[in-house]
Amino acid sequence: MQPVFDTRPTGDVILKLSGKTGTFEDYLQGKWRAKHATNFDQYWMDSLAKGGIYTEAPTRAVRLAPSLSRISFAAPAASGGQDQDVIVFPHPILHDGRGANKPWLQELPDPVSKIAWHSWVEVHPDTAAKWGLATGDLILLKSSFGAQKFPAWITRSVRPDVLAVPTGQGHTAYGRYAKDRSANAFELLGAQANDYGGRNFGVRASATKTGEHRKIVTTEGGPRELGLGTTEVLPLARAKALHPGDHPFHFEETPEYAKEAVEWWGERQHEKASIGNYRGEHPRWGLAIDLSKCTGCGACVTACYAENNIATVGEELMQRGRELSWMRLERYWRTDEHGNPQGAVNEPMLCQQCGNAPCEPVCPVYAAYHTPDGLNGQVYNRCVGTRYCSNNCPYKVRYFNWYNYAERGGQYEAFPEPLSMLLNPDVTVREKGVMEKCTFCVQRIRGAQNQARLENRNVRDGDIVTACAQTCPSEAIVFGDLNDRNSRVFELAGNPRGYHVLAGLNTKPAITYLARVVAHETPSHG
Repeated sequence: MQPVFDTRPTGDVILKLSGKTGTFEDYLQGKWRAKHATNFDQYWMDSLAKGGIYTEAPTRAVRLAPSLSRISFAAPAASGGQDQDVIVFPHPILHDGRGANKPWLQELPDPVSKIAWHSWVEVHPDTAAKWGLATGDLILLKSSFGAQKFPAWITRSVRPDVLAVPTGQGHTAYGRYAKDRSANAFELLGAQANDYGGRNFGVRASATKTGEHRKIVTTEGGPRELGLGTTEVLPLARAKALHPGDHPFHFEETPEYAKEAVEWWGERQHEKASIGNYRGEHPRWGLAIDLSKCTGCGACVTACYAENNIATVGEELMQRGRELSWMRLERYWRTDEHGNPQGAVNEPMLCQQCGNAPCEPVCPVYAAYHTPDGLNGQVYNRCVGTRYCSNNCPYKVRYFNWYNYAERGGQYEAFPEPLSMLLNPDVTVREKGVMEKCTFCVQRIRGAQNQARLENRNVRDGDIVTACAQTCPSEAIVFGDLNDRNSRVFELAGNPRGYHVLAGLNTKPAITYLARVVAHETPSHG
């Protein structure tokens, strides 16, 4: 590759500044030639082809010093209120606050608390009962370094003798979405380095109930699934014993008397269809989601915002339950007989693209319809916003567009400048008054189908990747054609760990969830 103008590689610049002659390539080869003088040219080319030199790394047993095995807290706080150990932890999404001016990240709920747009303090139920606290009550935390107020979130995910506060909020500037939002947890901490060169994130503070209250902005539903089988869990030993063809979660979805009618109806859905019928094949698009791989990071949720031109609604409207995200991450606690959490199961929930969709027959204007390739389509221009489809959806994955979300010059705009520059030109920007939902990124499906038609071939497995699957860092989401017996999604849909959410409703979802595998079985109560 030729240099651009009179530029030089970084290594050449460093060598010249250090007074050495030659290029960095010569310098690097000289160092390695001293170690491998025999047949060096072949050794060099082989190493380049492999992308590096790979050897077994030496290992050595490591043991923490006793002083590192416990948190070092600052001096006791001033008297008044309850003295408590406070842990300040990095926000999983905003981190130390560097992402606070991005509305996509502000509106993405925390994976555990499901709280968005503001800070909070985590309080154990026993501690809350002792102090007379309810979720949303404001607590003044005061350490020897500073004081801040946080709304309480009561949860068993924290110890009774500890309060926990996330970082990320409390900016005095940094942009319109970050400025003057909530409280800064760093105010409770000292700036001095500890004995190990880092910073103490544990501090002793007084906790005082202020008498103020605010409504928590959260997307959390019920913390437990109440025996509905929404999430399934398998102990490791049982999962290892499964064989192909086993169905630990299987049961008959269609009553015997209705089988013939349901099958007839399904056949009519696909008979002689022209839209979406590419070279005669009739795909059935589906997803497989492995709950053992899902970490609850929420990357899929934000990817859906970006791909499908979904507007962020802000703290006030989200507080009223009017968020628009087409995907949500449900978090359910697994508890022991005493109600103590034994871990959580994260479950991405989106439109299930039902084969027997309850949303379709109730739409008075046929805005909700069934495509020949098995999608629950949504015609935005036809929708009049009756919300009958949402009422009839057992998964609650349809969202009503209430407003255009920013005001400027007397006009409402869904995306205030310069956010309009991020819009995907392949996707319609919806107006208020319509129902919105996931369509498996149908714009990507149609694009790949059109390309396959131009090349006179069928769509290959892997040609289409939805935004959520593309972004998932653990590859927990796989998309493909359920009618293609060679596809990955077909293989995963037949996995013994596979199940459908609320399968007894006979909606015939196109999404197969694979049960989470845990080390040992813990009874889930409630």
